[in-house]
Amino acid sequence: MFCSVCLSCGDSDSKNGALYNFVPKNASIVIKFSTDVNPSSSFSNLNNAIKDNELLSSFVAQKSHADLWKKMRVLKKINPKSAALLCISKENDSIDGYTFITKATTKILNIDSTYKATIDTIVIDKNRIQRISFNNQVLYTASRDSVFIASSSEQFIANILAGKTEKNATFKKLLQLKTESDFSVVTKGKNLQKFDSADVNFTSWTNIDIAVLRDGISATGVSLARDTIPQLLSVFKGQIPQQNDIASIVPSDALRVLSFTFSDAEALQLNLNKLNNKTTNENITDLFGTVNEIGEISFIDEKAIVLNSLDPALTREALARYISKKNNFRQIAINSFSAPKIFEEAFAPFISNTSPTLLFQLDNFFVFTESEANAKQIITAYTYKNCLEDTSYFEKHASQLSSASSLLFLNLQGEVPTSLSGFFDMNIEGGKQLIKSKKYPLAALQYSYDRNFSHLNFVSRERSSKKQVFGRVSQDFNLNIQNQLLGRPVFFNNHRSKLKDILVQDITNAIHLINPDGKIIWTEKVDGPLIGKINEVDIYRNGKRQMAFTTKNTLYVLDRNGKNIAPFPIKFKDPITQPLAVFDYDKNRKYRFLVTQGRDVYMYDSVGKSVKGFTFKKASSEIVLPPQHLQLGTKDYIAIAEENGTLNLLSRRGKPRIELSKKFAFSETPIAKEGSKFVVITRDNKKESISQSGKIKTTSLDVSANYTFTIKGTTKVTLDDNLLRIKGKLVELPFGIYTKPKIFFVNRSIYVSVTETQDNKVYLYKSSGSLVKGFPVFGTSLASVSEGSKKGSLKLVVKGEDNEVICYGLR
Repeated sequence: MFCSVCLSCGDSDSKNGALYNFVPKNASIVIKFSTDVNPSSSFSNLNNAIKDNELLSSFVAQKSHADLWKKMRVLKKINPKSAALLCISKENDSIDGYTFITKATTKILNIDSTYKATIDTIVIDKNRIQRISFNNQVLYTASRDSVFIASSSEQFIANILAGKTEKNATFKKLLQLKTESDFSVVTKGKNLQKFDSADVNFTSWTNIDIAVLRDGISATGVSLARDTIPQLLSVFKGQIPQQNDIASIVPSDALRVLSFTFSDAEALQLNLNKLNNKTTNENITDLFGTVNEIGEISFIDEKAIVLNSLDPALTREALARYISKKNNFRQIAINSFSAPKIFEEAFAPFISNTSPTLLFQLDNFFVFTESEANAKQIITAYTYKNCLEDTSYFEKHASQLSSASSLLFLNLQGEVPTSLSGFFDMNIEGGKQLIKSKKYPLAALQYSYDRNFSHLNFVSRERSSKKQVFGRVSQDFNLNIQNQLLGRPVFFNNHRSKLKDILVQDITNAIHLINPDGKIIWTEKVDGPLIGKINEVDIYRNGKRQMAFTTKNTLYVLDRNGKNIAPFPIKFKDPITQPLAVFDYDKNRKYRFLVTQGRDVYMYDSVGKSVKGFTFKKASSEIVLPPQHLQLGTKDYIAIAEENGTLNLLSRRGKPRIELSKKFAFSETPIAKEGSKFVVITRDNKKESISQSGKIKTTSLDVSANYTFTIKGTTKVTLDDNLLRIKGKLVELPFGIYTKPKIFFVNRSIYVSVTETQDNKVYLYKSSGSLVKGFPVFGTSLASVSEGSKKGSLKLVVKGEDNEVICYGLR
């Protein structure tokens, strides 16, 4: 065998050398294979781990690693019987090389005659080195003090044999630490390119135990900084790591996060001054003395700064001199901030190249942004619990992280550092050292300072393959119309896309059709504000939808492109006084449009012609509610309520169908049907139940003046101040002023929505009385609810600020 020739070439093997004494001086990475993890197949184990782990495979596939890994395939032929080291070094500025070190044994190389190997002996400074060429591979080997050395570089081995090895005591100490993981890595501390600033001397040496998981990678270890050289990790000396809460305010669509914590702001500043070679700086204790965590959140085009306060009142007081009121968003005050450079001056290099000019507070967090759009983005995510902490994958990662740390890096959106084998220079900002994979939504690296070293944790795991559980609310979009809105936005069926568009009118009387992505499709002006709602119809009975509505003097029917359908619009000289009523008696889309003008009711068909068979023309007094079509059993009724208390219950032709002797004090609650009876809720809180024979039963309701009553199908909903009853199930709402409940049938389920008009919160309940997960959400109007594009999902649209349409998705 060739190996016996190799071992006979060493100078003196009588000594028993320690492996760490043979590590090349310029090695930046040393991978240690322990005797506890079957060293006889150490490199093969590593190679198999890379093959089986998609994340490791992605790292190796990077150009900077792939060439080296190809060179190292020959190491499969080495069969160590004890611990081994694999060292990565630079041969020159662009090429990496390796050195493999283990105890010398017989048959350590598994290269026999079948490989047609060529063996040469090179003598450098009286040291003999063997060059083995086979299968287009070249391997240089030597032995010294019972240690076997194999390398891709003749010069590497020559330097080792000449004593040019790593002699740092800290390095040797780390290399001797025991490990129970698959393999461990010791790296020489490199400069950390922190965001856009100059390189920063980060640490001296780091030791990491790496566990290759079925769905990713985790690692633990220690990092040592030297007191004699200013290094970034050393600034945490004397600090007690604090809890990292930053994930609870980071929007889930952010790119990167840096968080650092401290127990003594003044001491941290002094250490940073020393690191940055600064002698003077404004004392920051008054401003940051009540803060224990500062974060920098990176988005595509800008950054935000976050202060986590222990005492928000004191922090607010310290900030008062820098702020002035600007405006509000979601009832959160956004202030102008006059000291945009204070963070960079105090906390460089942690904070760099950002100049926030806006400030707002969210609970104990004070957030500083460069733009109002970014402020709204963060407020929206926090309000609707669409932050990193609320994601299932964060929970999965957090279980392998410490709750408190000195320094925390987070890469989101599938960005993972590619310098894994080195641990990671962790170039958290620039894309050069990142891979993209949606399977790995988060990579987290944290350091926790402890005396003269830092504990280290790293984890990056796949997104769960489990089916997503519905119940998360997110804001699909918020759209600012140029002018203030009139009424509330509603959904409108798009027969082409099979999705839901949105209709809304503004104070210029323009109607806007908005697509599901929040883009305005068209804008058309009408001659006045809408009276009542927009009714969705299918006049041509071909599945194409139109919108029918009235203004003060006009009956409109528009197609989905916003164009009038002839012979509409129909103009009226006298004002229209009630919302348009649209009847479809037999569900065959042969519509009847009822227009109310004071005491008069006019009925038109789908082609705009007056329906001559409808004989009811004039009421005895002003009509106070829109005409209604109610069906009890097999009979149709048209209900028309008058100011003088008369309730007309008519046939389709407008003839009286039930004669009633009693007058009613009509409220704003429409006439309803409950079982086989009509129901009138009066202004004095009486419930009048009317049978089809004309019998009337009066029940006094023990309710407040704010009582409302609505029925849809068999679902009855009442609201009495803050007491909501859904099909008899009581829900106690927070005290407030609420809109009337709205009932929606969506995805074969029943939902009830109400909006609290003081705190502007929209609530959505199931028919069981349970609040839908993720609610309440922000909104200032009644909401509209419809099915979403994915099976089982919901959409909810509501007015936000005066000119804002908000669409939420429930998945």
